[in-house]
Amino acid sequence: MAATNERRAHSSGTFLPLSRSDPDLLRDRVSHIRELLDKNPSDAVHWFGLGGALLDLRRPREAVAALRRVIELEPEHTAAHRELGRSLLESGNPVEAAEVFARAIGLAEKAGDIRTGREIHVYLRQAEKSLPD
Repeated sequence: MAATNERRAHSSGTFLPLSRSDPDLLRDRVSHIRELLDKNPSDAVHWFGLGGALLDLRRPREAVAALRRVIELEPEHTAAHRELGRSLLESGNPVEAAEVFARAIGLAEKAGDIRTGREIHVYLRQAEKSLPD
């Protein structure tokens, strides 16, 4: 989702744009999502949001755990597989990233999610280029 389309709930109930590049807002977002997860640890949407926010903060190793949790809760969540692969790739684990991307492509095809499938193919090629010889 483009940064200009994202919204952040304001205390007044209105929504404010959320920049993916503002570290302070992202840290606040992570804190808020963690509070929500303390209340409902089985909420896949919030786990996915946490993983995305951690990726935006350039903390991919932490994002891996959150995204694995999404997949535990919703094994066919195509976007979670894509983001898990990205997190693994950014964490320096191209072998596991490639495995995750390969599974994600199958899920995307099964779900008819053409756009996500195309995105995953791009990431898979990046992972394959990073594989050790």
